[in-house]
Amino acid sequence: MKTLGSELISNDAVAIIELVKNSYDAEANRVLIRFIGPLLPGHGVIEVFDDGNGMTLETVRGAWMEPATPGKRQATSSGAKERRVLGEKGIGRFAAMRLASELELITRARGSNQEVYGLFDWMQFEDEQKYLDEVLILTDVREPEVVNSKLGLDALWPNTEVPIQCPPSEHGTLLKMCHLTQAWDADRFRLIQRGLSRLISPFKINKDFSIYLQAPAEFSEFSAEITPPDALNYPHYVVIGGVDSKGRCDLKLEVKADGEIKSITGGFVREKKHGLQYLDEGAYLELKRTTEGAPEDGLKKWDEKLPVCGPLQIELRIWDRDDLGNIVQQTGSNVQNIRADIDSFAGINIYRDGFRVLPYGEPNNDWLRLDIRRVQNPTKRLSNNQIVGHISITADQNVGLKDQSNREGLDENQSYSDLREIMKSILGMIEDLRKRAKRAGEGDKKDGQTLSLFAPLDLSPIRQHLATVSPRDEVAKELLNKVERAYNKSVESLKAVVAKYHALATLGQLIDVLLHDGRLPLAKIRKEALLGQEDIVEKQLTGEDLLNKLSSRLHIIAGQSDVLATVFRRVEPFGGRKRGRPKQLYLEKIIEDAFGVCANQISDLKIETSLPTGQTLVRVDEAEIQEVIVNLLQNSIYWLQFVDAASRRINVSVTRTAQDHVEIIFGDTGPGVSEENRLRIFEPYFSTKKDGVGLGLAIVGEIIKDYYGGALELLESDGKSGAVFRITLTKRV
Repeated sequence: MKTLGSELISNDAVAIIELVKNSYDAEANRVLIRFIGPLLPGHGVIEVFDDGNGMTLETVRGAWMEPATPGKRQATSSGAKERRVLGEKGIGRFAAMRLASELELITRARGSNQEVYGLFDWMQFEDEQKYLDEVLILTDVREPEVVNSKLGLDALWPNTEVPIQCPPSEHGTLLKMCHLTQAWDADRFRLIQRGLSRLISPFKINKDFSIYLQAPAEFSEFSAEITPPDALNYPHYVVIGGVDSKGRCDLKLEVKADGEIKSITGGFVREKKHGLQYLDEGAYLELKRTTEGAPEDGLKKWDEKLPVCGPLQIELRIWDRDDLGNIVQQTGSNVQNIRADIDSFAGINIYRDGFRVLPYGEPNNDWLRLDIRRVQNPTKRLSNNQIVGHISITADQNVGLKDQSNREGLDENQSYSDLREIMKSILGMIEDLRKRAKRAGEGDKKDGQTLSLFAPLDLSPIRQHLATVSPRDEVAKELLNKVERAYNKSVESLKAVVAKYHALATLGQLIDVLLHDGRLPLAKIRKEALLGQEDIVEKQLTGEDLLNKLSSRLHIIAGQSDVLATVFRRVEPFGGRKRGRPKQLYLEKIIEDAFGVCANQISDLKIETSLPTGQTLVRVDEAEIQEVIVNLLQNSIYWLQFVDAASRRINVSVTRTAQDHVEIIFGDTGPGVSEENRLRIFEPYFSTKKDGVGLGLAIVGEIIKDYYGGALELLESDGKSGAVFRITLTKRV
């Protein structure tokens, strides 16, 4: 009993929330939490008074004090209000033990003319030799002395204008916890106020449950109805919508500053090690059609691709914390207080049947690891303290999202993993929209041109101004020229560094491929060497037979060594070594080696490939071109997972169109690129992959442009191909 009460419940806020949940299950309209001082150990009182259905003596004796009773699991609806009951494990009532050493229970059932009185001395449970039936619990039935409309909750309720219409409280329950186990200070009150204010979703419109906190005079600033702050009503960005049980999503993303609303319809599907990925409507339905139409177990295969956490209702409110003028304007508060209000609610919360699941959204509970994502990409990613989020689930429909026994989070299972992946994908969508809106507002994009990683420094406005106001100032002109030269030199150095580390990053992405391709020949070499040693030691073979056997084993070892050498040769260009003068090489061979690096991935996904077979001699850096091809190839491999296996294909062709002009056409039959993203896929940090960084195409595009005077372009497809790229190479710079 002591373990259930004072040790299983992690803190005082959780304990009071569990008691308030019981009031909710009892169909209460109001709950008053009253503190009576002095709030010191061994002194003071905490009262939790509600106007719920109350209990009879039989219920108190037979159910309320019996741990882990199955009643709420068997009857999941509360009754007339049809609330989904929240306390299924039957231990929430023992939270009272954590708060105080003694409990007075006074309750009156709806329609009863008597109230039940009970006295529980938790100190009895300190005796480890006692069994539960040896613990003395006093209960009695009496005339209503506390639970009635004249003396009870109606008289104590602090508001003269109750926010919800309630009949007189001739029924309900009072839990009076005496002799507190711990002292209460301002920090504890803030903790309980924050926990209670987030207990019910701040986005809920139909309010039928109110909570009021009443503290002693020295903590009077905490005496108030528990409500969310006004700041939450004025976000800069909003996401609202849902994901159904089949992974289909219907979301609206809104940018408040310019009124842009983007509709997202499509679905999430699972493919092997990459987990869940969002596909737009057309790609999702096509994959569904082809998978379900498979000759063997098509319906089963489709079900295996779907997330198991839905359905979900989602609302996210997001702020730019350095631009809160709109909230100052509406509330009259100052920026410091507004940030504190957002901080008190910040985080993405999970609500089951309208009530919050702890600890999601608590301070320092970054369950989606948003702050780490932001460190990796601060210009795009949102941090945890910019978001107030609501994910709504139900106990009946989201059966895989179950509480841990200590009420401190959900079980770590596939449903929870899918929930995390879906939320990160949705956050990626609003982050893309937010970045685009901020860039448009700041005027960073000119004439519809795609942003460049290494845009040149444009000093022409300064030169024009200087020519007008001081045309003879040669010193100023020379200073400008110096700044421009220094900047361009720094950019060139930066390009070299970025290119080097991007090659290493590409190698990092291929490390699984390298290990897979190298492990098998290494195992065969080891096996043949050990068998050769056994042949010599055991002397079962002698003379010419032994030599022939050893020769055969050495031949196998030599062959597997060639396999290893090929693996190393293919990945060597990504090793980050200093590159020398570009050599004359056959372009088709470079492309073949790039595909060889990913041969096992291509084979596993049964992707058909068509590679060029000519001999186009060009002066290129092998590492640069192979990096370009591997990046395009890795993108294709990723997206081809999400189309029917029978139609997975990659086609590459090489054409010399002029003396110093070569074109590579690289196309696949994947889902393709949506119209709205066609101009954005080369922008730094833009990616539609779930965990994409968005630098691959941007960097290889810079390589082609800066080193070869060429271009990397996305072509219009013919309706059968997914994405088709054209790489143009001119003379190596």
